Amino acid sequence: MKGPAAINKVPKTLFFTAEIPQSMNAGSMQLFRVLQGYPREKLMVLGPPPEKEAELLPCRYEAVNLLTSRLAYTRFHRWAIGLNALSTRFEPQIQRSLSLATEFKPEIIVTVMDKFSYYKHAWALAGALNVPLLTITMDDPQTFETAHTLFEGVMERAIREIYRDAALSVGVSTEMCEYLKERFGKPSTVLYFGPPDSIQSRRPEESLSLKSPPHLTLGYAGQLGLGYRESISALLNTLDKTATRLNVYTKDQHNLLNHPRIVNRGFFAPKELWPTVQAECDAVIIPYAFSGTITRVYRTHFPTKLSEYCWIGVPILIVGPEDATGVRWGQRHPEAALTATSPDSQGLAPLLEKLLSDGSLRASLASGGAALARTEFDPIKIRRRFLGLLQQVAACSHLPTARM
Repeated sequence: MKGPAAINKVPKTLFFTAEIPQSMNAGSMQLFRVLQGYPREKLMVLGPPPEKEAELLPCRYEAVNLLTSRLAYTRFHRWAIGLNALSTRFEPQIQRSLSLATEFKPEIIVTVMDKFSYYKHAWALAGALNVPLLTITMDDPQTFETAHTLFEGVMERAIREIYRDAALSVGVSTEMCEYLKERFGKPSTVLYFGPPDSIQSRRPEESLSLKSPPHLTLGYAGQLGLGYRESISALLNTLDKTATRLNVYTKDQHNLLNHPRIVNRGFFAPKELWPTVQAECDAVIIPYAFSGTITRVYRTHFPTKLSEYCWIGVPILIVGPEDATGVRWGQRHPEAALTATSPDSQGLAPLLEKLLSDGSLRASLASGGAALARTEFDPIKIRRRFLGLLQQVAACSHLPTARM
């Protein structure tokens, strides 16, 4: 996005979303990375207050605390969400948002379809300002926020209206775009969000020897919610039988499992994390849960870890149900990942034994992942593509219906 010509083509973009661009939390980090270098005077962010320790983009941020969102965190949350979905002709607290947005004069509005209160508000704001709306869907909109049973149909209709009015819908995976078309009737564009720019790939030959022989050392980096604690628990018997160690790099210490095969490596800042993983681990793992409501998320999401795992140049191991997007990605890319569809001696154990005994396989997988990173997950190419989508929306004549 450098140079006068590129800057002149950049639309004035207003983000109104609960997932504000910042250097913390998965969805927020994806936006923070893809907006690096965006001209500060052409970008504005409205949403919840940033995390205290987060790094922000060098643009204007304004905190907008919605009453409808606060009610969604009370014991009446399903009723609150349902009643909010019922009211599509009136949007509470729109005047302050409208005042801030009118001052900025956006050419497009972008929202993430995660918190109903915020993306519904963004929709109303786009209609009031008569500017096109771009929606980004990272997870099924009806997974983490659901309306009371009496309002389920009402909420789905409201979501359909929002998608219908969007000039462009972006989904984080092919599976997500297929789901949006089938469930909400919205054709969508796939965009894989990328890793930070700073990751340097490990040389493939470093994978020829084990880091802590005679043991195989796996690495897992990230949170332990969203089923990941349960998925790691399901692996423990197989880790025991194969004498495999699992280094866990996480801030989520209260969810950490206490087991001889699990090594708590604590939390590392992003710039320190990947060099540490590269120095200590023979392979990295994405473990999915095999049961529970969270498996619904796995069918359409895209694990951002995959982009980072590819870039670090370390063999990738994926374990999960066959319909998980990460598992399907691994099966499509055997040059970079080994994939198991069961966590037991039939599925996972043979792969651990291969990784333990075959240095040439480890080096080949490491090389394959790094090659994929350069083609599928280049952060510079992803930013250029995202900029192209913003420009496409800014030039679009498809506008939301004014409702206020």
